[in-house]
Amino acid sequence: MQNNLPVLRANDQLEHALLAAWSTQSDVGICVIDDTLRVIMLNPAACSMLGVDGVATLNQLFIDLVSSVNFEPSTDHWLTTSGFKGEHHATRESKLGSIDLLFKTTSVHLANSTGGGDAGAIFTVFSITDITQLVAAQRQVNSESYRRQWQALNAGVVISDARLPDMPIVYVNPVFEQMSGYTSSEILGRNCRFLQGSETDQPGLVAIRQAISNKTNGYAKLRNFRKDGSLFVNELFISPVKDNTGTVTHFVGIQHLETSQATPIAP
Repeated sequence: MQNNLPVLRANDQLEHALLAAWSTQSDVGICVIDDTLRVIMLNPAACSMLGVDGVATLNQLFIDLVSSVNFEPSTDHWLTTSGFKGEHHATRESKLGSIDLLFKTTSVHLANSTGGGDAGAIFTVFSITDITQLVAAQRQVNSESYRRQWQALNAGVVISDARLPDMPIVYVNPVFEQMSGYTSSEILGRNCRFLQGSETDQPGLVAIRQAISNKTNGYAKLRNFRKDGSLFVNELFISPVKDNTGTVTHFVGIQHLETSQATPIAP
């Protein structure tokens, strides 16, 4: 039996009352199954995301509960190979179209209230989050038509993911590779600040940081450095990309060499 699992004491009424209140009001779906893989709890958010009646699902096998959900990989594979560990992306067709869901799991050890030698039961708790809008925004950024526009533009283009820590770069076009001397594989996953070298106190950075904080357009001239160490002055325009709910998911940076600098970059 694992000893590093969180313990809930059955006689802690306040803890359970708070848990019940939170699970009822939360936008996160909560599903709990016992060691026989049967559903013992399903909150309203989970019912809505899965399109089921909460009362009718009690004591139902989990695999039947999610029969209308397509997992990546399949539910059978998830169960037999990992015991429902980790997180999994899933989709479900509804009257409003396809819904993208993220399932995350944890195990909870319910201590034996009698104090006997029995270690108590272990339950699996699923948190379910609707990530439809996030996936749609990511698909837009990754779409072939979207990227063809950036590749054809006679300017450097950088797209950063505003939802991830430190806003990593998720796309650069060939013009930016030429401007900076870096290949896309050397750039992706990094924050744009690496181009500043040691010049991290430039006045223009204040305007860019403020635009990012306010989720608005921004402009600045920045001193940047190519891979070979040579300096170039970058005229940077940034714009937020929003999903259907108005949430900023990405920032697009359009970069031009200052006109006083040498030869323009060919398309």
